[in-house]
Amino acid sequence: MKLRYITCSDPRENISVPSILKFAAEYPMIEIGVQAHPGPMSYHGRRNTWFNQIVWTCQGMPTPPNIALHMNYEWCDCMCRGIIPLEAEKWLHARNEITGKPVIKRIQLNIGDGTYLFNAEKLSELINQHSDQEFILPWNQKVADQIQQLKETCTKFSLLFDASYGAGIEPKKWSEPVYNDIPNGYAGGLGPGNIARNLNKINKILPKEYETWIDAEGRLRDIYNTGSFSLNLAEKYVQEVISWQQKHTK
Repeated sequence: MKLRYITCSDPRENISVPSILKFAAEYPMIEIGVQAHPGPMSYHGRRNTWFNQIVWTCQGMPTPPNIALHMNYEWCDCMCRGIIPLEAEKWLHARNEITGKPVIKRIQLNIGDGTYLFNAEKLSELINQHSDQEFILPWNQKVADQIQQLKETCTKFSLLFDASYGAGIEPKKWSEPVYNDIPNGYAGGLGPGNIARNLNKINKILPKEYETWIDAEGRLRDIYNTGSFSLNLAEKYVQEVISWQQKHTK
């Protein structure tokens, strides 16, 4: 298998904008996954201001980092009905001034309890309107019906396998891609202490040339201090992944 992104999820405003962008610039495969939902990300909130600064800075960078927006709760429900939340509209439409490409390269919709609001046709229209951005949806048995509905619209999207559905639990077994023609990534309890072991497992179930990505969140938090995203843990995680990749790439 080949890794497309090493996603480090849920950095927050306790980390300065220069620090998070410097970290992303040091490792080109890194993707910064920012969790977005009402409350902390609403207008005039600290995290809203922090993320605005990230987007504004990335707009003027010759080589911008990989940024993903992970939509949760009411904002996710809105997008699953084809509606972009007002607070998020400027982020999704932001373009790099040099390349003309979107600052937010990937958008992940963490559908969960609001699946009854899921409208495959409306979401398909929204995704097609943003054809130069990659949309990611989770996959597990809870949302399998909704994913199949979207698949039947012939819309291009990607899937993130997470058996624990965001609970950060390492699975006993990783699953092969659900669909042959849909890119599949992997998440669930990944961190610096177990990533090499799990990459070995994932590598065994994927074809040699298959392009995938991995996403870590909970085990990148400093539970003994702030409880928030730790750049130190994230860097250890990324270095472990790179070390594994060097050993398995010929």
